[in-house]
Amino acid sequence: MLKKNRPQLDMFDHIIFEKLVPKDHLLIKIDSIIDFSFIYDLVKDQYSPIGRGSKDPVMLVKIFLLEYLYRLSDVEVVKRIQTDIVFRWFLNLGINDTVPDDTTLSFFRVQRLTEKHFEAFFTEIVKKCIEKDLIRTNRFIIDSTDVAANVNYPSIKKLARIAFNKVIQAVAEFNEPLAAEIAAAIDSELDQAYETTEKVNWRKHFEITQKYLDKLYIKTYDELQYNQKYLDAFGLCYDLLDQYANNKKDKIVSIVDPDARVAHKSVGNVKKGYKDHIIIDEDSEIILASSQTPFNVGDGKKLQELLQKTETQVGLKPKELSADKAYGETENRAFLKDNTIVSNIAFYEESTRENDYFKMKDFIFSDDFKTVTCPNGKSTEFFKIRYEKVHDRKMKEFQFDPKDFSQCPLIDQYIYRLKKNGKHHHKGRHVTVYLRHDAVLTDKARVSTPEFTIAYNKRYKIERRFATMVRNHGLRRCRYIRLRGAKIHITMANLACNIVRMVSLLFPPPKILKI
Repeated sequence: MLKKNRPQLDMFDHIIFEKLVPKDHLLIKIDSIIDFSFIYDLVKDQYSPIGRGSKDPVMLVKIFLLEYLYRLSDVEVVKRIQTDIVFRWFLNLGINDTVPDDTTLSFFRVQRLTEKHFEAFFTEIVKKCIEKDLIRTNRFIIDSTDVAANVNYPSIKKLARIAFNKVIQAVAEFNEPLAAEIAAAIDSELDQAYETTEKVNWRKHFEITQKYLDKLYIKTYDELQYNQKYLDAFGLCYDLLDQYANNKKDKIVSIVDPDARVAHKSVGNVKKGYKDHIIIDEDSEIILASSQTPFNVGDGKKLQELLQKTETQVGLKPKELSADKAYGETENRAFLKDNTIVSNIAFYEESTRENDYFKMKDFIFSDDFKTVTCPNGKSTEFFKIRYEKVHDRKMKEFQFDPKDFSQCPLIDQYIYRLKKNGKHHHKGRHVTVYLRHDAVLTDKARVSTPEFTIAYNKRYKIERRFATMVRNHGLRRCRYIRLRGAKIHITMANLACNIVRMVSLLFPPPKILKI
């Protein structure tokens, strides 16, 4: 049953708080600008109408906030509350009131709440920023940063071994003799493999593991139909073997945290874990919306989602959007154009070949994207729409008159592709672009303006938010495992960052007069 904490602070408590709590303390300022009672409505459905009274959910969420404001664990924050007078004041606890223990915090976070509740807490804080007129909507900025998973990453061979051991442990709970038999058999076969050759590669390990996993499937088929714990362990091991054996892009890198993923942030810079995708208001630097994904999800895939989240959750739509080149997918540029949002997204430099062949930039498209003119001045309005199944996208193919092409004095300078036999194949008779290349043309015109340069150079502000969260709010490494845990951890870091930013904007430091 939901229970609200309404302690009757005695005169002694009031005197102590009045004497010892600094009036300019961060928590005093937070309490003066944010009413946390909205939490009751957000969590009330998680409680039974009858039963023993619970700990006050507002107090527990405030404790989570303290953890991210001061980089404390569940155990550390409980100890700090016991001795820190300002913490007690912030939580509305008297001097003699008992403090929730760390297991209560863990139960409340894991069993009572979901990641959607934490996102709802975050959204309510953004709404309070809007109520206080802190957000302007002139220009938003979008970017992402890596957040390491809270695990170690074993070698590929050890990864398979750990996964199979989890299966054996699950089997032992309902058929211990079978588990011992299979474990001994796989150990024996691996030992024989090492006796044959000094070094056994991971493929051999996977082959042997797959062999015994198949045997377990046959012998425990009935158990797999209803034993969820065993099914999860078996499925994880099967997926792991399949992903590496078939060299799939989306591979498990940790058995402890199977949702974490690996990708290259840049050449030679490998990251493992998750991403925090955020969109901020350039003027206030308030984080308006966020999305958490495994690290191998591309940045550009989240642009539309974040803009839609911002509009649906808090009713904000920017006039302009700034982002780095990774967000410059044609689909994103078209989305911004269709929603009348000015794009401040740069382009990757076109490849330069040591020859005089024409490139796409040498062809001129009309403003309405219905006509293209070649470098020789010949124009065409004839085009076909075709579908590329491999990339799941539509293309617009402009076709020139073959006679004009064959008689063109610049025929040797048209776009080409190198065929397998080493000969050059001219492509001047047609020019193929994305169906929404019109959005690309609009953005290219924008890139050459001084307004674009000014906007693009302001992207450092979102990097400043990431740096603040890493330095002050523990963003760099997840506290919890799996994607659910990563969402909670990252959302709380974003929330803490927003609250501190609110305080900075509403309580600016006094100006020092120069004499």
